[in-house]
Amino acid sequence: MFRPDPSIAFVSAAREQVVALIESINQPQISIPGKLPQVAQGHLCGLRCANGFSVYVSLHLTQSAENVVYAHEPREFPLEEYLAAEAEGVHFLESMGFMLDNLNFRNLAAELQESIFKRAPLFTPPKPRPRASAAAPEPAVASPQRLTALARFLASF
Repeated sequence: MFRPDPSIAFVSAAREQVVALIESINQPQISIPGKLPQVAQGHLCGLRCANGFSVYVSLHLTQSAENVVYAHEPREFPLEEYLAAEAEGVHFLESMGFMLDNLNFRNLAAELQESIFKRAPLFTPPKPRPRASAAAPEPAVASPQRLTALARFLASF
């Protein structure tokens, strides 16, 4: 089962740990509790860990530029359970409307792996939000004489 983990903003892993990387080829609009409905990009990442394997699903919300990361429970499991966990993650993403493409990450050249690793939002730390600028300028207010002239003009029709 996959559960959202708000403490994970991105998947912190080395390229060499990645066993599988599956990404969405579409960007459906999804609704996550506590967030505005918005277009998202989905990823599934299988990792080799010290004590076995882990699988994460990441939803990158394009409007707010944030990741919502779901972790498979238990976090680490043996090789025998990996394929079932990956299939569960694929089903989880497909149930939200994502169409998926397995990138066959392990079979790619190291340079291509590195470029995919850099562009995939699930491996990228969130960018700091820009600070709100000074107060927005007040909209221009028309003088009473101009409003009267406009009202007379519109009344003539």
